[in-house]
Formats: sequence, structure tokens, C-alpha cells
Amino acid sequence: MELYINPSEVSEIIGVDEDIIKQALERKQPEIEPFLRIAAAPSEDEVEKTKPILQLRIDGLAPLITQLSFNIPTNDIIENLICQIIHIAYLRENNEKLEVEIAALKDKIKTLQEERADLRVQVNNLQEEQSKTWRDRLFKFGK
Repeated sequence: MELYINPSEVSEIIGVDEDIIKQALERKQPEIEPFLRIAAAPSEDEVEKTKPILQLRIDGLAPLITQLSFNIPTNDIIENLICQIIHIAYLRENNEKLEVEIAALKDKIKTLQEERADLRVQVNNLQEEQSKTWRDRLFKFGK
């Protein structure tokens, strides 16, 4: 996961309009400023090659939400954060299930590899038996 996120990603995470996020970040308030950095992004204008974008470090989300909560109904923010928490819980649960499946598949692979080794031994024995002459097989010469 990236340590720094763009205003559009912040907007998606906390459910607040991107323009409001940009305005809050551009104010560079003392609580938020340590969590900001300026990154270059491609510009739509051909004359300018890059334009600066303010990015917020992940751990700066809490002070940003605090600042936003003074002007935005906190119900919207809380509802979106709850959805994010539910999504994270679902992903963790899904991850645990996949880890169990991976372990089971690894065991199955190991079992199949052992069976394959046994089959190779049997094939080698059959090839040796086939290469013997009919007299050797009939009278078991050489043993």
C-alpha cells in the first residue's frame, strides 16, 4: 500500500467531495502540513510538462478528517468509514479462507508428487521386466 495518497483517493476513502479535500489540503493547516508532500503529475497542457499535486500521507487522514468534520456533516464521513471497515473485515476473512485453501492445495500437491514418484518406480520396474527375454522371465535367470 502506498504511504502517500492523492486527493482523489482520499475522497474515495472518506466519502467527501474531491474539491473539498483539495481545498483543505491547500490550506496547509499546522495539524495537516507535516503529512503533506508535493508530487509531480503529468499536465494536460502541452507547454507545461508536469504540475504539482499535493499528496497526503496515510497517517494524516485522522487530522484531515478532524479538520473536515468542522464543516461537513460527520454522519457522511462516519458512514463511509464504517463501509471501509466492513470491507477490510471482509478482505481479512477472505484472506484467511484463501490461506487455508492454499495450505490444502500444497498438501494435495505433495501427495500427488509422492504418487508420481511411486508411479515412476512402477514404470521403471515394468520397463526392466519388458526388456528381459522370454527365457529370463520364464526361468528367472540372473537372479
